[in-house]
Amino acid sequence: MSGGGGADWAIQVEDVYFSYPDGHQVLRGVSCAIRRGEKVALIGPNGAGKSTFMSLLNGVALPTRGRVLIEGLEVRKEHLQEIRRRVGIVFQDPDDQLFCPTVFDDVAFGPLNLGLPEEEVRARVREALALVGLEGFEERSSFHLSFGERKRLALATVLSYQPGILVFDEPSTNMDPLNRRRLIRWLQRSDKTILLCTHDLDIALEVCERCLVLAAGRIVADGPASRILYDRKLLEAHRLELPLALMTHELLHEKLRTGDLDEEHRRIIARFLHAHRHVHGPDHHEHVHIHAHPHEHDHLHQPVDESHVHGSETVILPEAEERGDDAGPAAGGRRRG
Repeated sequence: MSGGGGADWAIQVEDVYFSYPDGHQVLRGVSCAIRRGEKVALIGPNGAGKSTFMSLLNGVALPTRGRVLIEGLEVRKEHLQEIRRRVGIVFQDPDDQLFCPTVFDDVAFGPLNLGLPEEEVRARVREALALVGLEGFEERSSFHLSFGERKRLALATVLSYQPGILVFDEPSTNMDPLNRRRLIRWLQRSDKTILLCTHDLDIALEVCERCLVLAAGRIVADGPASRILYDRKLLEAHRLELPLALMTHELLHEKLRTGDLDEEHRRIIARFLHAHRHVHGPDHHEHVHIHAHPHEHDHLHQPVDESHVHGSETVILPEAEERGDDAGPAAGGRRRG
């Protein structure tokens, strides 16, 4: 793991061991570093130590040996108040974070505990609710919201005290498809340091540029998400599976190569396999191109007509349809925030 000062690093974990009072050892010499603004997935089988790892980042637990630094500040008892201002954890079950009578009260709880003046508290509540799409919900009961709304509210309760680092425990669990897509878009556009602890490898593939694999208390792989999440042998060795999107892609490739298909179905599958999502420019415009490019395998290219050329066709993403955007290349552009 790279060392150095805290200027470039959001999280530094240095040779950390953790054992419970009964002697059960959960983490065994874990080291990693996450840069400011980086989006990282922490994946691994049940019992790997992911929850314990998360708890070390804001001092809910302290290492048995080794040390954890947040933006250069070591996680120790005397630093916990400051550490918890810097690291926000969004739990799997939103009801673990919601306990006030109204939405406003839940979101205001953090800023009030920071001792901020009333106008600043109100401004932070408005901003946090706007970021998660819950404007106008201030006077509603938190417990009368849908599950997806409560998930977004739980995120707002963390955003309101403006931590630079966000840690998510299974962020997409039990989310309906629309709210899951909204969460993914928010994570993609966020400029915060983000750690996703998840079994949902599809959300990891869409959001994160880097992936850590934790197994039996050790980090067994650390590298680009585009490499680790495509590595079937590595994933299966640690009781994980390829992301569903990649499994689907793989199955369709095999179907195209070996299946007894008519020309129309071959054309449909070939076009699907060559639709690649692109994100362009500082505003992160999202759209899809159809590409013509060589492949090592011998699946059929000929039935894909002249539209199988980069730039000749733009396909509207589902989220663009939801917004009612045009199909132009810049459709759906929004600033990160």
